[in-house]
Amino acid sequence: MLGYFRLILAITVMLSHAGVRINGLNPGVIAVVIFYMLAGMVVTHLWQDILVGGKDKLLRFYQDRLLRIMPLYLYAAGLTLLFLLISDYGVPQYSKVALLNNLWVIPLNYYMYSDSTILTQPAWCLVPPAWSLGAELQAYLLLPIIISIKAVRVMTFITSFIIYSVANLAYIPTDFFGYRLLAGVLFIFIIGFYIKQACSAKSKRKLLLLIYLLIGMNYLLFMYFERFTHAYTQETLIGLLVGIPLILFFSQLKQKYPLNNVAGSISYGIFLMHFLVIWVLDAYSLAQKGSSVYWFLLFSLTMILAYIGVYLIESKVNKIRKNKRDKNGAKKKYFLKNV
Repeated sequence: MLGYFRLILAITVMLSHAGVRINGLNPGVIAVVIFYMLAGMVVTHLWQDILVGGKDKLLRFYQDRLLRIMPLYLYAAGLTLLFLLISDYGVPQYSKVALLNNLWVIPLNYYMYSDSTILTQPAWCLVPPAWSLGAELQAYLLLPIIISIKAVRVMTFITSFIIYSVANLAYIPTDFFGYRLLAGVLFIFIIGFYIKQACSAKSKRKLLLLIYLLIGMNYLLFMYFERFTHAYTQETLIGLLVGIPLILFFSQLKQKYPLNNVAGSISYGIFLMHFLVIWVLDAYSLAQKGSSVYWFLLFSLTMILAYIGVYLIESKVNKIRKNKRDKNGAKKKYFLKNV
């Protein structure tokens, strides 16, 4: 069922970038926060349950994550670059530094300090949602150590949560440190670790409940003192409060659902491809924004491009990932196709 859940989250991000708001809130932010927790849960599953020990375990972990993230990203970035070359949409400028930043992804998480823009009107990188992939890749570099050493895990969680809280009190930039930069959101990835622990053993749920109550108390305090005036404070807290029980619930479902794996695979493609479709619809005036034709084209074209990427690229890369895991003695019964 997690595959369908991931698909819904990806569609939510797409809708938010198409201008959808719910009671003035950005639903895409809520979805990204939940994606962060899912990423932390997946890392824990991969590190503890799939990969066996060995001196090269960390290297194999990094290999697996790069094979998961980069091929489909490069497919999306390549198609977008081709579209910009043909259409000249957004008055693109192809500087070497910006192109390299887009290629390496991680610099995109620091767009506020480093110029990674290709389009100039408006200023965007090749795949605008990829700033969050930059945060995710940085988290992947650190999480194996964090989840392996309790003292490091606890201190990192506390430090990151303090940075997040200080940002949402507007002592430092709220949007940057409360939502985008790893320093303020690393605790969200660690929550994914605690969710995975809670799924494995009921005795581990007390700590997760304590974390949930802490977040809930924060939400009530911010609401009481009317501090939901800063960028995405309310959305990030809602993402945590809604996401924790939902991930826990869907992770516990034992029944197999048809096309769940397909839904999970396509979700990442939708996350990457929808901005390109939005730009194509705008560049060629294919439909009036907000019309039924617009929504149909946005959904259908994004789905088609995502499916092509999954069929031509991701399905083959997943075989490589599986072979690498099997050759290195991975625990096959835990193999995950879409994470």
